[in-house]
Amino acid sequence: MNNMIGVFFYLVILILTILIYRKSDELEPSLMWKLIGYTILGGFSFQFNEWKLPLGFLIYLLFFRNIKVNAKAKKRAVYLGLVIFLVSTIVPWVQNYIYEQPKEITVLNPNFYEGSLAKEWENIHSKLGNKENSVKVLAFDMAISDEGEIEDLDMYVEENATREKIHYDVTLSHEDKEFIVERIKVEGDAFPFTSETVTEGEFFFNQIDLIKKPMLNEEGVDTYYLSSSGQRTSYPQMDEDSYRIDTAGKRKVGENELPTDPVVVDICDGDCDYRAYFLFDVLERMPPITEDNVLDIAQQQSSEIKSWLINHTGDELGLEKNGEYFLTKGGNKEKVSKETYFKVLTGTPDVAINQNGQRWEVTVKTPYGDQPHQLEFTINEALMEVEWVRFK
Repeated sequence: MNNMIGVFFYLVILILTILIYRKSDELEPSLMWKLIGYTILGGFSFQFNEWKLPLGFLIYLLFFRNIKVNAKAKKRAVYLGLVIFLVSTIVPWVQNYIYEQPKEITVLNPNFYEGSLAKEWENIHSKLGNKENSVKVLAFDMAISDEGEIEDLDMYVEENATREKIHYDVTLSHEDKEFIVERIKVEGDAFPFTSETVTEGEFFFNQIDLIKKPMLNEEGVDTYYLSSSGQRTSYPQMDEDSYRIDTAGKRKVGENELPTDPVVVDICDGDCDYRAYFLFDVLERMPPITEDNVLDIAQQQSSEIKSWLINHTGDELGLEKNGEYFLTKGGNKEKVSKETYFKVLTGTPDVAINQNGQRWEVTVKTPYGDQPHQLEFTINEALMEVEWVRFK
């Protein structure tokens, strides 16, 4: 659609330039090209910070005022260029102004327990954005009554659009019947969201929907205030008011589950006399790295390492046929003794480990399996992540 509008715009400019040419006073060589040049001059601009200046028109006023041949036609062409400059400057501003005007979206269900926050966001996004674009929640605050009525909502959501990012500021109207949504386009190239770096908005809202009325049943509390960053965050402390929330319900977080990096929702009453932390999508705590488990932990963090170990260890290497035993070596099946066969299949490749502070540098070698026969990687114990992988 935008391409069609652009083509139509340039076609109108060409038609107007032709009309100016046909109404010129005198014959002049290459007049049409000259008029096009004057039009381009009139529309030429220079941008300084946020200001866009009609530099071409200023140059015309300073150096091209005393035109002797077809002065009227050339002046019209320059002013046509100036009009193009004004339109190209004003129209985007008007479009942006209209785009950023607050929009009202009807609340599907004002009761948090009976409705779904995920569906509320889906309804908002389908009307004001592109549902195919991923989003993440940057801030989330909500107040619900003891019976679940949504009394207040304020959340900040970022959409990863095709060419830019779009921020949505969503609040609740005074009557609690509509969401007031303000959109703004922000600078910065869009990039794909990945589960390793951000918690996608759809997942976050579905986690919040797991909260049911029996989970918030403190005596004397009329309103619960929920607050979250919307993203995974480090949660190291052991608190008796920390609870794990999942499809199985609500239960206290065990000491053996901490520290972890869950999605955390801080819940308070008005004065925070009552306070609890709800932890969603709690990851299993990784054991400390040792020489015995470094390969197991590494293949949990890297699909490349996992694939190489599968192809170079265990039953994938062997073949038993008519009482004879074969192992894959160098891409070929090599006949071996029964003792060697089971030793290779049940054993582990040669592993060399060098611990350098928090970094474990590991080299794994085996002559069996297909190329490559050597795996090298580094795993960071503090971050529990594989930093790089190399094959030889």
